[in-house]
Parts: sequence; structure tokens; C-alpha cells
Amino acid sequence: MRVTSQMLAQNQLKAGLDSSSKTLLDYIQSDDNDSLTSLLTKKTESSTSSLTKKLQKDAYQDIKDSADSLTETSEKFTDTKSTAFADAEKTGDYSGIYADIKAVIDSYNKLHDTLGKTESSINTMCSELLKEAAKENSEDLSSVGITLKDDGTLVLDEKKLKAADKDTLKKAFGTSSEFAKRLGYIGSNVSSLAKANIKYVTNSYTSSGISANSSDDLYSLMLSKFNSLG
Repeated sequence: MRVTSQMLAQNQLKAGLDSSSKTLLDYIQSDDNDSLTSLLTKKTESSTSSLTKKLQKDAYQDIKDSADSLTETSEKFTDTKSTAFADAEKTGDYSGIYADIKAVIDSYNKLHDTLGKTESSINTMCSELLKEAAKENSEDLSSVGITLKDDGTLVLDEKKLKAADKDTLKKAFGTSSEFAKRLGYIGSNVSSLAKANIKYVTNSYTSSGISANSSDDLYSLMLSKFNSLG
């Protein structure tokens, strides 16, 4: 049954209300800022803004966590105070080295995949930097069973890794490892970028719930962090 203004007015009279006042139907259909439609629209916009902001912050937090993990796993090999290889040579047990190398590869792949979940110029650039690091050290990586796939991720042949002699392992992942150094640098800077984006997303929303600028506006601002990589 269709509810009309006349029907609502009659009900108002029966209830002893002034029929000249707005009916519920008037209130719903009104274009006033205080109308029900207007209030619901504002509520929806506010909720959408909060949800969008949360999703963006969560995405950047995932990137930051993945980048921090890559930095942490890579620095285990570039730490000049590390005795991992010396201890392994003494005991003949390289299981810890193998586990740490696998952790680096897993962290690399996690960051690469996480960057790919959100399209932006910055994320694309960071993904390319990861792939460049792998390509430029492909010979050393291949010697210990690590190869770069077409999709930009790394695959580890654990049998080949364990079959590699100690000098080959040290060249690929010793304290002078160019690959580990590069990953540590990239991870640290991607983490900084993600942290800046989290702050940017939090502070850049207008009252209508629409971001004043895209996060890609940070591209020019932050690009200098990577210039030294060549």
C-alpha cells in the first residue's frame, strides 16, 4: 500500500498533532540538510570515508611489515659482527644458514606480492627495484639455487642450495653480499615510504570523505630516496 502525505496527515489529526507540521513523508523527501535522507547520506559518506581510510592504512601497514621483515632477514647476512658462517664452518652445520637464506627469499616474495596488491607508481617502482636487485646478482643467486621467475618472485631449489660449497654460499650471502645489502636498503626505504603514506592517508581526507590527493602525489617527494640505487 502506498503511503501518502494525506494519509499521514489524517493519522496526525487522530493523534492530536498539528496537521500543518511536517509529516514523516515530508521529512523523508525533504531536501533540507536536516532531512532523514540528508542525514543518512552524510552517515553513509562518513562510514565510506572511514572504511576507505582503514583499507588504505591496512594496505600500507602490510607493506611496511613486509618491508621490515625483508630488512631484518637481509641484515642477518650483512651484519659485520655476525659469526654465522664462522660457526657453521667450525661445526659443519649449515642448517641455520640455509634457514636464514630461505627466510630472505620468503620475505622478498612477500614484499613483492604485497606491493602488487595496490596499484600505484610508488609500488610499481619498488617492485622493479626488487627485480633489479635479483637480476644484477643472478649469477651468485643461481649458484645457490635461487632463480628469478617471470612474475618477479624468487624460487629456491633447496637441494642445490645445500649442495653448494661454503665459498659459493659466502659469496652469495656473506657479509659482503651485494644482494643482501641491496635488499636491506630497499626494505628500509620501502618501510619509510609506507610509514609516510600511512600518515598521509590519515591526515589528507576532506570532511566529505574524499581524499584531497592520491598517495601517488608522494612519488616526486620520496623518489630521491632511491636515486642512489641507479
